[in-house]
Amino acid sequence: MIPPEKLYTYGKFITETELQKITRERDYLLFHREIEDVVEHGILSPVKSSGSNGRIPPLFNKYRIIKPVEDFAEYMESIRRLNPRLNISDYLKRPELYKKHLEIVEGLSRYLWYKAGLLEEPMARKERSFSIWGREKLLDEQFVLVREVLRFNGLKDDFLNYYDTPEPFFEYIHSHSQEMSVLVIENKDTWFSFRKLMQATGKNVIAGIAVDLLLYGEGNKITKKGALEDYATGMLGSQEGQTIRFMYFGDLDLEGIRLFFRTRDANPSLSIQPFAPLYRLMLELAQGREMPVSPDKRGMPAAIEDFAELLGGDQVEVINNLLAGGRYIPQEIINYQVLAGILS
Repeated sequence: MIPPEKLYTYGKFITETELQKITRERDYLLFHREIEDVVEHGILSPVKSSGSNGRIPPLFNKYRIIKPVEDFAEYMESIRRLNPRLNISDYLKRPELYKKHLEIVEGLSRYLWYKAGLLEEPMARKERSFSIWGREKLLDEQFVLVREVLRFNGLKDDFLNYYDTPEPFFEYIHSHSQEMSVLVIENKDTWFSFRKLMQATGKNVIAGIAVDLLLYGEGNKITKKGALEDYATGMLGSQEGQTIRFMYFGDLDLEGIRLFFRTRDANPSLSIQPFAPLYRLMLELAQGREMPVSPDKRGMPAAIEDFAELLGGDQVEVINNLLAGGRYIPQEIINYQVLAGILS
C-alpha cells in the first residue's frame, strides 16, 4: 500500500497521474488494485465529479486525501499546568500549536515556576539557553521558534534577558605582577561572562585563587605547538624569576579533556593544570539534572582517569559514569549569576 505520508505532502487532493508517479507501477491492474486498497483504508476518497479515466476497471481522475484527525486530548492537562504568565487559554484553543512549541514552552514554564528570579539578572546567550532548557545551543539552533513562542505568549523579545558575546579580545588582564595566574577558558560565552563580572566588580578571586588574566582558548588555537609558551614570553614578558601559572577550564566532555591534554603537551615548559574548583562546581550543579547527550561519538580517551585524578581522586567514578553514559556538562552551567556568587 502507498505510504500515507507520501500522500499527505500533496495537500487536499491528488490526481490519478500523480498517484501513478508515486507508485511507479506500470501494470495498470496492479496499480488499480493498489489505489482501491488505499480507498478501502479510508486514506483516499474519489472525487466523483472529476469523472473516470475511461479505462477498465476505471479509476477516478481526482481523489481527496483524508488526513487523520489528530487527538490532542493528551496535551490538554499539560497546557493547564503551564505557568499562568503563559498564554494558556489560546493554547487550549490551539493544542496543535502547543505541540509545535512543546519543548520551548515547557522549559520556559518550568523556569517561570521555579527560577523566575534568575531572569532579573542577565546571562550570556548560551548560559541562559542551558539554564532554561539544559541545552546551551538551543537558542542558537531554534532562535526563530523561541521568538515565535515568546510573541505568542505576549512576551517581549528581550524577556529572556541575555546578552550576546562579541568577538573576544582574546585576553583580559586584571592585574600584572611577578606571580601571575592565567585562566584559560574554552568557550567564548563563559570567557565573556567572567570578564564582564571581573571588570564590573573589581573582584578576581575564585575558590581562593586570584585570577590575574583571562585567556580565551579559541578552540584548537590554544593547542598549537608552543602557542602558550610564545604568549607567555611575547605578551606577558615572561622572564627569569617570574612565575606564571596556567589553569584550564572547559566543557566536562571528551573533547574538553582532549583539549586540555593537547594544550599541556604542546607547551611542555609551562605549568598547566585544570582549574579543579570550577570542574568540581560543575559536577555539583549537575547533580539531579539530566545533562545533554554528547554529539561526540569517538571512543573514550585513555586520559579520562588522569584528568579526574587531577580534579581529586574521588571524582574518577563520577566522571567516568557521566562520560560513559554519553552525557556531558557544558561549562555554561557556571553562568553569570553562579559566578557572581563565588567571585570574591
